[in-house]
Amino acid sequence: MSANLRAAVLRALFAPRSVAVVGASQDTTKIRGRLLKTLVDGGFAGPIYPVNPSSDSIQGLPAYADVLALPEPVDLVLIAVAADQVMAVLEQCARRGCQAAAIFSAGANGLPHGERLQDKVAEFAQRTGMRILGPNCEGYLDAEGGLVATFSPTLQFVPPRIPPLLDGRGRVSIVSQSGAMAFALFSRARQLHIPVRHLVSTGNEADVELLEVAEHLIAEGGSRALLLFVEGFRDAHRFAAVARKAADAGIALVIAKIGQSGAGQRAAVSHTAHLTGADTAYEAAFRRWGAIRVQTPEEMLAVAGAISADALPQGRRVAIVTTSGGAGGWAADICEQAGLEVPELDADFKQQLAAIVPSYGSAENPVDVTASVVEDGGKTLLAILETMAHAPGVDIGLVIVSLVASERLVRIEDALKSLYDGAENPLVFHSPGTPGTAALEVLARVGGVHLGLAEFARTMVLLDEYRLFQERWQSVRAQAAAVPRASRDDARRLPVPDLLCHWNIPQPGEALVTDAEGAARAAESIGWPVAMKIGSPDIAHKTEAGGVVLGVDSAASARAAFNRIMESVRAHAPQARLDGVQIQRMMPPGREMVVGTVRDPDFGPLVMLGFGGIYVEVLRDVVFDLAPLTLEQAHAMIGRLRGRALLDGVRGEPPADRQALAELLVAVGDMAADAASGIREVDLNPVIVYRQGRGVCAVDALVVRDEQ
Repeated sequence: MSANLRAAVLRALFAPRSVAVVGASQDTTKIRGRLLKTLVDGGFAGPIYPVNPSSDSIQGLPAYADVLALPEPVDLVLIAVAADQVMAVLEQCARRGCQAAAIFSAGANGLPHGERLQDKVAEFAQRTGMRILGPNCEGYLDAEGGLVATFSPTLQFVPPRIPPLLDGRGRVSIVSQSGAMAFALFSRARQLHIPVRHLVSTGNEADVELLEVAEHLIAEGGSRALLLFVEGFRDAHRFAAVARKAADAGIALVIAKIGQSGAGQRAAVSHTAHLTGADTAYEAAFRRWGAIRVQTPEEMLAVAGAISADALPQGRRVAIVTTSGGAGGWAADICEQAGLEVPELDADFKQQLAAIVPSYGSAENPVDVTASVVEDGGKTLLAILETMAHAPGVDIGLVIVSLVASERLVRIEDALKSLYDGAENPLVFHSPGTPGTAALEVLARVGGVHLGLAEFARTMVLLDEYRLFQERWQSVRAQAAAVPRASRDDARRLPVPDLLCHWNIPQPGEALVTDAEGAARAAESIGWPVAMKIGSPDIAHKTEAGGVVLGVDSAASARAAFNRIMESVRAHAPQARLDGVQIQRMMPPGREMVVGTVRDPDFGPLVMLGFGGIYVEVLRDVVFDLAPLTLEQAHAMIGRLRGRALLDGVRGEPPADRQALAELLVAVGDMAADAASGIREVDLNPVIVYRQGRGVCAVDALVVRDEQ
């Protein structure tokens, strides 16, 4: 079945016209019974067929002995039987012409690959073309389409339908590889008045996987954000295409990716590989394609709430209005520590505020309006908020006022709604005390949102980064969607110096010699002083093997250094292949960097940049991005280094040649992305960056190819 047809059949899974529940039970305390009851109570408009040979009627609906006995080939079959019966049920589904299934059963753990339930389901789906969610999924729902296909007990307490209270809010959807996390986020979102349109738990992903669901929901539309809980992508190469479609549609991908703490090195050889963690490639992919990565459930829901309420900043300048000077000062600290600005307000604007704020308050930012402003029925508070909603030089307003007493907002709801409808700057509320239920409901109705201080600060930074990504995406879409460029001539067999030359990577003049006299002659030709280094495909780190001598400045010294290197290396690595000794011009000093590549098994080649020399693994000031790179992306990598100011010149030093360094990163990325080169790892250390306009030089290079 073609990819397009497989995608089309997903409609039978997520928007079926008829549904069968295999294993349905009369007992609604059991999963099999709760699954049927939830489907019926959810308001599904089409026919529902319980399937169980033990009864002719289940929960008031006619029941059927098996799938073959159904009166029609249904679009969707929900399967809740013992794991050892699942495959027989699926075979019946295929014979009856059913198009899709969701499997709630879980197979045994610890079985060999090929014998697990998900392996058998995967083979079945590939063979028949049926689309299958699960096994071991907790189900899914469409809160507005009426399909509630889950046994989750959460829905006994949190109805799936979006309440009228949230009619004016933007919808979000949840796709999760964990059923428990999916419904936990759903229940908390409802408590925070965030309307969830779709929720999908993907289970073991034998067939339908998380990114495919995300792609389907993007195409369907109706969601402003997709909240993705990710353990790992089954097909990571699909992420770029899905993220591009989300960017085109203006749908934010808000991703929680667990598993950041593992080391994840895979037979690391180079410095680059040693510095690459299990999470590095995911982080690079999320940054490249504009995904909003969150670290906690609270962050995810705060971002979702702000997007739903359209509280989207146009920059990082925040104006704080507070009834408590202490709370305002604390909020200012939290905002600035997160990366927001709390700027001095425009002089004319401060005059407007001063005319409203009591004389014992303050019109400075944070604006202390004092507690007295809530004592006149909200008139003064509304006047201040109206002013803040149109403040020049401000991107977002943070309103700190106690909402413990809900009536403060209840009595000004209509005026607040008008204010929000015409506001130029988004306004976010924060209550230092626990806000009343009615107050939060007012905010939900008028288009406002309530956030904790830390969540507010982090959310506004993340949303501003997303705004900048969207601006870049719209203006340089062709560059953002770049794919690996066409390969040059096959470079797989080129020696390292020729390979680097092939990709226009600057190197010192050098020669490879096989005896002491040759070393003296080559050094004389290159020019004193020279560096001498062992040439061997088997020795990754030459210094540790005694294979490097620097500052050689005479023929006699060159002969002695050659003999010393060969003796030391043979003692250190007796089995190593020795091609000879490289004689290399000693380069003048500059800023030492390390540039490298490593191939991630999920996302492919990554480019690494860091401050280098012998301290690279100690300082660990390194950044990664996906290969290949545009020049803009290379400059952005340089800008992410913690020590980037060192490249601008310190203590009278001239600025370094950032442009040449960026061009080197692009060349290395092209080399890594070229399949013909067969490169697994590259380590250029040190790369010397000279003063602006003088270029760069890769002084030492380690290249690991697949055949090594």
